[in-house]
Amino acid sequence: MHKNQGITPTPTKKDLVMKHKKSSFILAGTNSGCGKTTLTIGLMGLLKSLGKTISPFKTGPDYIDPLFHSKVLGVNSYNLDSYLLSEPTLKYLYQKHSKNTEISIVEGVMGMYDGMGNRAVGSTHELSNILDLPVVLVVNCKGLYQSVAAIVKGFADFSPTANIKGVILNHVQSEGSYRFLKQIIEKENQVTCIGYLPEDKTLTLESRHLGLVQAQEVEDLDAKIDQLVSVLKQTIDVDTLLEITQVEEPAMPNFALPELDLSDLNIAVASDKAFSFYYQDNLELLKELGARLHFFSPLSDTALPSPCNCLYMGGGYPEVFAAELSNNRLMLDAIHTAANKGLPIYAECGGLMYLCQNIINLDGTQSKFAGVFNASVQMTERLQRFGYAKLSYKNTETKCHEFHRSTIVADDKRNYSLHYQLRKPERNKQWQCGFKTNNTLGAYAHIHFYSDFNFFKQIVQLWKKKTI
Repeated sequence: MHKNQGITPTPTKKDLVMKHKKSSFILAGTNSGCGKTTLTIGLMGLLKSLGKTISPFKTGPDYIDPLFHSKVLGVNSYNLDSYLLSEPTLKYLYQKHSKNTEISIVEGVMGMYDGMGNRAVGSTHELSNILDLPVVLVVNCKGLYQSVAAIVKGFADFSPTANIKGVILNHVQSEGSYRFLKQIIEKENQVTCIGYLPEDKTLTLESRHLGLVQAQEVEDLDAKIDQLVSVLKQTIDVDTLLEITQVEEPAMPNFALPELDLSDLNIAVASDKAFSFYYQDNLELLKELGARLHFFSPLSDTALPSPCNCLYMGGGYPEVFAAELSNNRLMLDAIHTAANKGLPIYAECGGLMYLCQNIINLDGTQSKFAGVFNASVQMTERLQRFGYAKLSYKNTETKCHEFHRSTIVADDKRNYSLHYQLRKPERNKQWQCGFKTNNTLGAYAHIHFYSDFNFFKQIVQLWKKKTI
């Protein structure tokens, strides 16, 4: 669906030096499960097929959605989290990663106004306000008809800064139904219906307890994306989408990186389908400061990469791949031996689990792991920790995120101490984590290095213990 119309530029802001116009928008949803991710990757694939260059982003701390963005576009996708990161940092990272493309697409999180506390910190709406981006709202029409117009009106009127410019409808029965809904939505609201996605089960993505199944695990993902793009070519008005989301881009803001020299660090980074939860900005920051990253697979490799003088183990799904990981004794023994010899190791969530003695699944079966920490991991049906927290460590405090369905079961011969003090923001709830033994530090908390450079420096000091 195309139509050629003139582009009306957004008024220039007096307090910013403007550069050029481009299409930039946040794809928000009425709720989780409304089809944001499906439509995000579909729009990315559609625009790529039209020869457009695109910068992809994800609102919030989720690791999985950016992997889908990268799979579709062949470029890195970046997290923009308004709880973990300050406003100046968000603006810097957004501009840094979007300045050389024609279009920027930010996938939202949960429902548009959903966030932490009364201020809805971390919400899609908050991020759209910080970055001054127009919103395209995804509405699930399943089981609804005229009520869809009321839903759109409620979202558009809920906040004076809603800035909803367009609507995409999901689970629409037919083109005739879409035309009817478009008419009543545009009659009742100052928004434009851009298009729709028909109801089709083959276009949906599978889910797992932490969200969507990872991109590398979806069977025939390329075929699914091609099918999705083929459908959207018939149902999305691309010209209107690009027209109503035109914004003036501000100049690149000044931003100071930490004054650190990491040229002496050769960091082994665990990276495969069991360990893929890394903020792309974390990896790029390490490289910008001079570190060399050596990626390896705990699933298939039998030794740590050479040369390496420290180890970074991110999160992922070690419990899903427990059998394969446990059977790779050469790698487990290599990491156990290296840790005992003092190799500095920093691990998050799945990385922490890998460094324990065993992972005990829900059915009681056990898989042996590296045994750096004398403790086991018990998988649980319910979430043990979920959401944002503040973490104190060595006179620093940083913001973090936890999301896990497991708990640590201590061994009688405990060989570690706990070094993190965590607390829920806006709630009187505290707990300890941060398992430390020798030069190994592991915790459930996920950290964005840009959240607090003083905390990041503590991790760097740990990694440098073998180079000093």
